[in-house]
Order: sequence, then C-alpha cells, then structure tokens
Amino acid sequence: MKAKVLVIMAGALIAAASIASFAAGLPAPFEGSSTLQAEGVVKSVDLAKHSVTVRDAQGGEASFDVTDARNLGQIKEGGKVHIRMMRNAVISVTRSSERQGTIALTAQPNSDQNVSAEVQAIDHASGVMALKGPNGSVFHIQGRDPAKVANVTPGMQVLVAFAPQINVAVAPVQ
Repeated sequence: MKAKVLVIMAGALIAAASIASFAAGLPAPFEGSSTLQAEGVVKSVDLAKHSVTVRDAQGGEASFDVTDARNLGQIKEGGKVHIRMMRNAVISVTRSSERQGTIALTAQPNSDQNVSAEVQAIDHASGVMALKGPNGSVFHIQGRDPAKVANVTPGMQVLVAFAPQINVAVAPVQ
C-alpha cells in the first residue's frame, strides 16, 4: 500500500513539474536511470537475507542487499564478483535562479535523494547525459526516451530526483 501511495505521489509531482516546466519554457521532466558497475572480492554472503559484502581493490568494503538474486547461489567467499546497481530517477531542467522552487516542487519524501547538477555533455541519439554534481563528481543518467532530452543542452542546470529503491545484481567474474 505504501508503495502504491508513493507511485501516486510521484505521478502527481511529475505532472505538476511538467506544467511548471512548460509555463517556464523549460523542457518537461523526464524519466531516466543511473547504472553503476564495480568489481570486488566477496568477504561474506548471506543467502537468507540476499546480501553480500564486497571488498574493492582499494580495501574499501560495502554491503549490498541483492534485489536480483539469480546468481547469488554461485557467489562464494573469496571469489571475484561484478556488481551492477541501477537506480531510477526523474530529471527536471531548472533555471539556476529557480532551483530552490523546483526542488520544492519535485522533492521526494527523502530529500537526500535529490541532486542538483549541471549538464556537461549529452548524446542526443542515446539519451545519455554526463552530469556534474555539487561536489564536482561527474555521473551519467540514461534518459528512457531520447526524444525527451532533445532540448537539453550542455550548461543547463537539472535536478535529479532519485527513487529510493536501488536494484542490485551480483554475478561471478568469468
């Protein structure tokens, strides 16, 4: 039920953001996703909880709740794995002077899920955008419909409202 309410709220926010974007002459908000991939060595596996703890090449450790557990039975402690994390998002083009108003309009219940960024580069054919976040790091968002990013250009400010759910898949390195 809670998920259904969040979907309805997200739909209402997207509709309201679309109207506000149209009125301001900005491209309408659009859906996309961010995918991160990494490799590491398995420190531990918990099959019952569908979780895995991995150590990266620099010695850092991270634990993941695996949502795609198809390969989890093949994962063994000490083995090398490939982790793929995918997160959906809604991207809204803002004007730098209007950024605060747009954040209020499209904010998710958990405000740390929102990131303001500047478009660094965009491949209009594939819909992939390189975005520079507030800390200077560059991350990529794949627009679901490349036609919806047609009017987005480098230098534009955007707000990325990430979904709270992160889909995580893990597979042994071949």
